[in-house]
Amino acid sequence: MAYHVDQWRCRSTIDQCRGKLTWPELLGKKGKEAKYVIGKERPDIDGVIYVPQDAIVTDDYCCNRVRIYVDCNGECDYGNARVIEVPRVG
Repeated sequence: MAYHVDQWRCRSTIDQCRGKLTWPELLGKKGKEAKYVIGKERPDIDGVIYVPQDAIVTDDYCCNRVRIYVDCNGECDYGNARVIEVPRVG
């Protein structure tokens, strides 16, 4: 699926969980805009992942990952889909 990330490893030590952790201002924005803003504000986060609203995800916590939940099912343009949950580190 489109939310697969190559060559990415979860980092979950507490010293890596510093900085901005949520982006409520991105709710309702396009996925690609959210991904750009998160990357600009937190370049240390190397796992910014689009996730369709009904996807099943792991419950592990990763300090270098942000999931961008978008209003999208199946085959769609994740970058242009709307963000439906506040993006947050984890």
